[in-house]
Amino acid sequence: MATVAVAQDRRPLAGYQIVSTAKLDEAVEVISDTYCGHEVRILEPISDLNFDFCEARFGRVSVGAMSFNADIHYDLGETENYFLIQLADIGAIEYVNGGEVCRVTPERGMVTSPTRPLLIHYGNASRGFIFKIQKSALENHLQTLTDTPVGKPLIFDAAMDPRAEFSHRYRRLLRYLLDEIDTDDALLNRPHWVAGLEDMAMTALLTGQPHNYAKYFETPAPSAALRQVETVEAFIAANATRPLTIDDFVTLTGVSGRSLFRAFRRYRGYSPMAYVRSTRLALARDRLRDSGPSETVTRIAEECGFEHLGRFSVAYAKRYGETPSATLRKKRRRNS
Repeated sequence: MATVAVAQDRRPLAGYQIVSTAKLDEAVEVISDTYCGHEVRILEPISDLNFDFCEARFGRVSVGAMSFNADIHYDLGETENYFLIQLADIGAIEYVNGGEVCRVTPERGMVTSPTRPLLIHYGNASRGFIFKIQKSALENHLQTLTDTPVGKPLIFDAAMDPRAEFSHRYRRLLRYLLDEIDTDDALLNRPHWVAGLEDMAMTALLTGQPHNYAKYFETPAPSAALRQVETVEAFIAANATRPLTIDDFVTLTGVSGRSLFRAFRRYRGYSPMAYVRSTRLALARDRLRDSGPSETVTRIAEECGFEHLGRFSVAYAKRYGETPSATLRKKRRRNS
């Protein structure tokens, strides 16, 4: 079989390259260090192997892009500490997780479970996306959402049904994450953005992809009391400028995330995280209207918990009918 070079017209995560090598032993070492030890076999002889691996690392999640220019088969065994969500950017990749065979393409993804053995076959000129979520983080998030202790291993159906709406939405979410990282390499240093994105990715996976704890999402969650909603609101008001997640509110109140969402919808008509955004916008408006001559929109937005200036400006204008810059200019005109 003739070797086909992996397309280089666009290379996701190029700014986060870990290695690019023609040596198989170096490729094996990198994959072993990133995931776990494994056996690698080249299925077709090749004289000019090209392995490329890039990875952006968050707190609880990492995003990788991996490509070979050869037919490669490798055995990861049980990954133990990670759940892996797999997509293909180019070509097709075959996964066998606990005996379940999945052919991953740009339109069809899959989820691995860490207690099930994993075999992977990269086709010639394939490039895969690997989203790695820490096992402890996802299980803790499951308990946060359902108030259900995770006694036995969390196991997903491996294949993402390409016909299901969840599959389309989740692929869009993951590709959005890739695009954001490629567009702004400072995002990984912005804790508010990272915490929110990680929670969104874990919540969407747990509520959309079938798994052995799915029944706990099927029954209506009991609603928290109004006093617990008010407790969360007071906590948000006092801590709006720092990263906040639903896990913080669960720890504060002792009720599940689903119960809090239900109570906020019942008593307020919006979600806890919507209240976080609203509180931060109000705080930013107060600071813009009371700013000194050296203040800038960017600085005020960042101090109020907004790490993406463009989105802050759009949300601000939608709520207050003027841009943050216009509010700042009004203040300066009054001062002058």
